[in-house]
Amino acid sequence: MTLSDAMHSISWHKPEKLLILTWLEGTEGMDDEDFRDTLEVFADGALHHRAERLLIDVREFRHRPSAEILAWRDEVTVDKYNRAGVRRLAWIWPGDVSSMKPSSQARTYDERYHSSEDDAFSWLLQ
Repeated sequence: MTLSDAMHSISWHKPEKLLILTWLEGTEGMDDEDFRDTLEVFADGALHHRAERLLIDVREFRHRPSAEILAWRDEVTVDKYNRAGVRRLAWIWPGDVSSMKPSSQARTYDERYHSSEDDAFSWLLQ
């Protein structure tokens, strides 16, 4: 993989207890194993840092996960977010977010979809 094929970026912002996952254009070439591996690293990072806020930016996400990997995500990563003590998860989503529903019923944190980075940060940091 070259740097131009990067699939994601993960960053930790200690003062805000904020962990950010930014999906990149390289996701066009990813498979479900790459998707699972990235979510594992992100969820483990939330546990390690006891993140209270998560931000997932999917504006450049190009992969189409299978139903099986989405079920795994709901079971495994949501549980880790809950155990980490996450209070808010913001998604930055391309296009209209008015009809977006929560990603999992098992979550114990607030979750919202935003069409801009400014809106997402404003809500997360309230």
